[in-house]
Amino acid sequence: MNWGRVENSLTRVAPGVFIVGGPDLSDPRDCLCYLVVGSQARLLVDCGAGPSAARILEFATEAAGAPPTHLALTHAHIDHAGGAAELKRLADCQVLIHAEDAPVLAQGDALRSAANWYGLKLAPLEADGFLKDGDELDLGDGQIVRVIHTPGHTPGSVAFYCPCGGARVLFGQDIHGPFSPAFGSDLDDWRESMEKLLELKADILAEGHYGVFRPAQEVEAFIRGQLNAH
Repeated sequence: MNWGRVENSLTRVAPGVFIVGGPDLSDPRDCLCYLVVGSQARLLVDCGAGPSAARILEFATEAAGAPPTHLALTHAHIDHAGGAAELKRLADCQVLIHAEDAPVLAQGDALRSAANWYGLKLAPLEADGFLKDGDELDLGDGQIVRVIHTPGHTPGSVAFYCPCGGARVLFGQDIHGPFSPAFGSDLDDWRESMEKLLELKADILAEGHYGVFRPAQEVEAFIRGQLNAH
């Protein structure tokens, strides 16, 4: 792992890409949360388990100079989506999720969101829009974030792919799993999803719990290592 620092002390993953939440930054229960800053929009990828939502918003605003305009959820698990309702209330950002995981968020499903694992409650929230494979989120001046449907961990898991400052950045949050019938996990779907991600030949992988991997050889090694482990 090779993380760079920026003047505001937040971690810069690539030009315009920052870590704004995580176990060592916002709350031990949070996944790593990433911010992609464009000229016209600011995309927050995941938002932690909930109690630290205001803190993550503070870090995101510090990194970008303005609050996020969009919150894109990789899936509906509590450590990734628990802060969505509060972020929506505080920042009035557009909340986006895949349709397969949207009911978990809308219903505050404690089992399928793994909220019961954390002893937390998932605040119900109706998403503003649904992500689907191949969607392109335009952050301005040609900076495009592409949506990749990656079912397996959950039916509605997605990854995001964005060329940032000449580097191909892949936001693949729960590449490692875990897998459970309670989540609707499917290992065969997951393996196909991982092969799809390998085809991207990303230079940087921003994972949800293991951190940031670079260069491309390290990205490939991590994904293949997970495939070999399952």
